[in-house]
Amino acid sequence: MLKIRSARLRMVNFAMQMKHWQRYIVGLLLLLPLWGWAQNPTPAPAGKVVDVDYSDTLWVDQTVGNTFLRGNVRMRQGNVVLLCHLAKKNDLINVVEAYGNVKIIQGDSLTLTGDTAMYFGNTRQAKITGRVVTLNDKVSTLKTRKLDYDMNSKIASYNTGGTLVDKTSTLVSKEGYYNTATKLSVFKKNVKVKSPETDLFADSLRYSTLSKEAYFIAPTQIISKKKKQEAANDTLFTSSGSYNLNSRISNFRGRSTVRMPNNDLTGDSLFYDPITQIGIARGNVVMVAKKDSAILTGQVGRYFGKTGISRVYGEALLQKFFARDTLLLSADTLISQEIRGVKDTTRRLIADRHVLIFRSDLQAKCDSLVYNLADSLISFYKKPILWNGQNQSEADSIFVRLVNNKMRTMYLNRRAFIIARDTLIQYNQVKGRRITAYFNADSKLDNTLVEGNGESIYFAKKEDSKPIGMNYVQASRMRLHFKENQVKRIAFVGSPDGVLRPPKEVTADNRELDGFNWRAKERPTREMVKRLPVKQVKPTPVRKIEPTATLKK
Repeated sequence: MLKIRSARLRMVNFAMQMKHWQRYIVGLLLLLPLWGWAQNPTPAPAGKVVDVDYSDTLWVDQTVGNTFLRGNVRMRQGNVVLLCHLAKKNDLINVVEAYGNVKIIQGDSLTLTGDTAMYFGNTRQAKITGRVVTLNDKVSTLKTRKLDYDMNSKIASYNTGGTLVDKTSTLVSKEGYYNTATKLSVFKKNVKVKSPETDLFADSLRYSTLSKEAYFIAPTQIISKKKKQEAANDTLFTSSGSYNLNSRISNFRGRSTVRMPNNDLTGDSLFYDPITQIGIARGNVVMVAKKDSAILTGQVGRYFGKTGISRVYGEALLQKFFARDTLLLSADTLISQEIRGVKDTTRRLIADRHVLIFRSDLQAKCDSLVYNLADSLISFYKKPILWNGQNQSEADSIFVRLVNNKMRTMYLNRRAFIIARDTLIQYNQVKGRRITAYFNADSKLDNTLVEGNGESIYFAKKEDSKPIGMNYVQASRMRLHFKENQVKRIAFVGSPDGVLRPPKEVTADNRELDGFNWRAKERPTREMVKRLPVKQVKPTPVRKIEPTATLKK
């Protein structure tokens, strides 16, 4: 009995000792992660097992290779640290499921937060979800509901809608990719960018959070805001190019437009700076002056908003719209200048080299022109020649004044010459140092005042249109009155010299004044001014008439 009792006592003591050692071993196992963390071990290479740094509680299910952690969980893989409240780590496939206040830290520059996360240790990829998932890289903050992040490529992606916020702007999109290394991002579907100076709307774009440069690859609208509330904003439309949110400078490729309060500028490529108000368009340029109802087109257009000067080069064309007519003006270069007064702002147009004009009541060509829209005065320089109806006018310089958008007065200065062709195809001629021509309400020649070395040839006829003869008159000052381009009355100052030649005495040598040159072939047409191909009218082919066949009996 004593032996049995002693054996039992030894067994109880052994069991108590084993229980004591078991508690010591379990406690030591729980302290090992803390000891390893305190020793700051070398980070494991990418693709290795995710290590557990710390957890309030830990237990292992060896049958499936799962490790469960709860409370202040901290795990590590290389320079990636994962924090959460609850986690399940599968050692067989090296995958971690994290729940509750999830935070993933990569190095000292990136932090990811969310409600839940899946971390794949072999590929170093994380999938984070939550009411608000946040990515912060010390340059910008990205917020979404679901985020995928690759620790190797450092690219974050989402497709549930996200917002990227940096120091100057806020970017919203349905889908996005953000590279935290290069700070470059790609955003797609319903992209909106907001900043104090700019509102941007696009279907997709690339954006650099460092340079604040946005690159477009789809139709895009940009609203450049003015500081003054009363000033209208500038609006830009493009499908390709870049826009800097800091400098607000646009460099667009492809068909693009900037819409300003008073002007629109469009081209195949476009540069625009709203601060300096400088716009440069190239290729099929269209410039619209809204207040003046005018359109300028060409190959290169330059707009300087602060000075109010616009230039168009290369096949430049002005289309000035009136109530019932359109003025077409082409030249090598067209310059539009704003004349800013105290109350009103008017415009002056300058055309240089190879100038052509077409209007229903006026056609002209010269080498230089100035058109003041304020007083409707058109000045022609350098060998100008004008046509009006059956009239042709030449001088060293010519000035035409429009009243109610119709020709009323024409001033011909130095070596002035007017030719009026009548219904009998006779050429009535007036020349002198200066000529002032007046037109009626229908823009037809009414009378002319000739001053200095005046000469005139006009063909008289009876009421039945039978010719009477040709009058040649010479006087220092005279006024001729016309009706249907026929001289009806003439008045002189001083003693004129003249002669009436009957039709039989009219020859090719005396029927024209010195300098006469009827230049109808040079008269601009609508196609010439607009540089359109002239439609060739094909002659109607002559039908061959076959002889009537005889009927057989």
